[in-house]
Amino acid sequence: MPFSLFDDLKRSGFHSSVLTTYSVDPAFYDANIQHRLRAFGCQNNLLMADAAMLSRALEQLPEAFSHAGRKYLIAPIEGGGCFHPKIMLRYGKSKARMTLGSANATSAGWGSNRELVSRIKWSESSDSPDGAIHCRLIARAHDWLLARLPASPDTDLAYKLDLLNSQSPWLANTVRGDGVEELADGSLIDLLLSDPGSVSGIGDRFLERIEGGAEQLVIISPYWDVDLAALERLHADLGGPSTHIFLTLADDLEARQSTFPLPELDWGLKPKFHPLGDNGRHRFLHAKLILAQTRRHDYLLYGSANCTTAALGPRRKAGVNCEAAIFRRLPRGTIDEALGLDYSETIRRRDIVAPERPEPSAGTPRFHPGRIERKDDRLFWSVPPAIDPAGAELVIGESRLPLAVAGGMRPHAQIGPSLAAATIVVRVALADGRVSRPVIVVDPDMLMAAAPNPLANNIKRRLDAVLSGASDLIELARDAHLIFGDAQPRRSAGLRSVVSGPSIGAVVGQDFDSPEAFREALGLKADLKAGTFAHADNPALQLLLQIVLRGIVQLEDSESIDRATADSAAALASGERQDDEGDDGDGTPARAEAPQQRVTDAPIPREAFERNRAALERAIIRFEEHIAALATSDGLLDLDFVTRALFMIYLMLYGCSHRYVVEGGEPDVLIPFSAIGTRRQEDGFLLRAARLISRIWGRSFTDGLLARIPLDRELANVPTPILTLVILSRWILAAILTEARTARGAKSFVGILEVQIPQIFRSTSAFALTDEVQVEATVAQMARQIGMSGHQAEEILRTMVRLGSRTTAPEL
Repeated sequence: MPFSLFDDLKRSGFHSSVLTTYSVDPAFYDANIQHRLRAFGCQNNLLMADAAMLSRALEQLPEAFSHAGRKYLIAPIEGGGCFHPKIMLRYGKSKARMTLGSANATSAGWGSNRELVSRIKWSESSDSPDGAIHCRLIARAHDWLLARLPASPDTDLAYKLDLLNSQSPWLANTVRGDGVEELADGSLIDLLLSDPGSVSGIGDRFLERIEGGAEQLVIISPYWDVDLAALERLHADLGGPSTHIFLTLADDLEARQSTFPLPELDWGLKPKFHPLGDNGRHRFLHAKLILAQTRRHDYLLYGSANCTTAALGPRRKAGVNCEAAIFRRLPRGTIDEALGLDYSETIRRRDIVAPERPEPSAGTPRFHPGRIERKDDRLFWSVPPAIDPAGAELVIGESRLPLAVAGGMRPHAQIGPSLAAATIVVRVALADGRVSRPVIVVDPDMLMAAAPNPLANNIKRRLDAVLSGASDLIELARDAHLIFGDAQPRRSAGLRSVVSGPSIGAVVGQDFDSPEAFREALGLKADLKAGTFAHADNPALQLLLQIVLRGIVQLEDSESIDRATADSAAALASGERQDDEGDDGDGTPARAEAPQQRVTDAPIPREAFERNRAALERAIIRFEEHIAALATSDGLLDLDFVTRALFMIYLMLYGCSHRYVVEGGEPDVLIPFSAIGTRRQEDGFLLRAARLISRIWGRSFTDGLLARIPLDRELANVPTPILTLVILSRWILAAILTEARTARGAKSFVGILEVQIPQIFRSTSAFALTDEVQVEATVAQMARQIGMSGHQAEEILRTMVRLGSRTTAPEL
């Protein structure tokens, strides 16, 4: 029956996809297929393409891969022949769907051609009697495709596969079958997947499944051997049955139509040729079908395999191509009826066009340069074994960029801001004159942000509620264990070690005598809007960071990446019946709303207010204990620690600035902002935050926890969480000094602060600061958010500037 691949994409509940293609149409996959996948929540997407055809597309249309390497990953597949399967697998937590057939991931394959495609679906919640068989077939296709992937380590690919497997537990629990399986209706099904290293090909396995003498052989194939070897082999091994070949011809000679090498026909093989399709609307026949009909059954082979020896293989030998096909045994006449095969009308031989050339060949590609990734405004090359990088250059369009090696870093080249914001297609030119095939530069942070690890539903609901303004931020104080623990989903430890890689060095503060020496060793620029966010692989911390930074900088996460895509999901689904079982509760993605600050004008009971106060107090105490424990250890810390510290300081700031209307009383805050010079100063935000900041930064640089943060030498910018902590820490130090100078009864305390605060302030200079405009904008945003008066905010900023002038300022 007619089947729309576009409509099949309009189903939710899938988190990952793997799609294969021989011909590469980058604009079509980019703007249509992956766009629809993401619109319905499928964010972790991999395109596997024939390496030579991908190389050709990259040469001809590099600009068409507008989201490759950032929203999705492309894996080139090499081999002795063509990588020719046409499979799309979609994975859910407890469901899966596979389409397999003749359609490439191109506009012709999905639109204008006449293709033959089958879909197989499985859901844990379905009571289909064939569900277990379908699950096994899908799992077998999954295993086969993953075995085709390059063996060389690719950290981006490893992350995506780790994500796919972790969210599809059924893959590990499915017992793989092998061979023919009987469905509930008595028909037979099998998945025939070629392996060029096997002792037999798809043709052998198809023929050995046929029982009884074949009375008729029917073939649809857009490509043939020059000598018709595969056709003659099928005809001979089936005992010489009557042979029927279906073609599509057009009156318009310019239109693409079926061809056949008539002069190569053996005298004993006299096939009849028949037209297929609607004469009123010509469509190129790209379907591939081999049908052997016995007295009782139709034995069918369809998928990617043409009637060629490269696809089917010679006798007792595999073909050189990688192919995927489905075998079916059905009652006799089933296929004739389903496809409308009419044997009464024939095509005159003189009307059949001879092929102008044989089936396109993959050819011999140039060497693959390996992985090239973007970090900030530099491209880094992971050099494959046996390649000498000395004197190599990166070729981007007509430009050549020399590769430098410095500071223990991998070979790298500087790029401009226009390239940094786009997908980059690059080749490597070696000193010996060889030039590699083109490859797509990957952006690991963007790839992980576009396909984040999933959050447990209860954690996600709480964080989303706070981010959207539907819940009070202080609710998160009750979940302090989620903030300080490692319960958040993230990459496995093994994968993280692969991602860090031996080629990437680290700068650790404890190796340096002063913050200036550390900053000089880093050599990083400081820009809140250009730094990395560091938590693309840890969505819980990504959301915590987003809560802290909203209104300061715009985080790039899967929601912001997909905002336009999510807006179009409803339009794509309009008029479609979502009849797939078990959507895992995901549904069509809702439109992403901008976060809004929640205003709590409604009175709350005194008991609720006290519960919030107690929850915040417990969270602060727990974080203080967490910091104290870290201070007594000597292990390295990471950016997760920085984000947790940022969040706790922000939570305390919220607790001292958010006024609750308490029933039967005056508006009140959970903790005082200052209280310096009073009996409550130890409970105030400023003093408690200052104690934390003292532990985090240290009175001398090497004493602080931030000195134990290893930073990637290959980064060009200080990560945004660190810059934000620098600015927030300096603002708090300036605020406590400003408040103490004007507070009654704090004269002796001021004397202590005047000595200690400049010391801690100087420690924060270990990381370069952003320009004054960004700093002022950030602190002004904080002051407005907590409702601070303009005069008070200006006084704190003036103190902050004066303290900064007393430290060694970095050159910007």
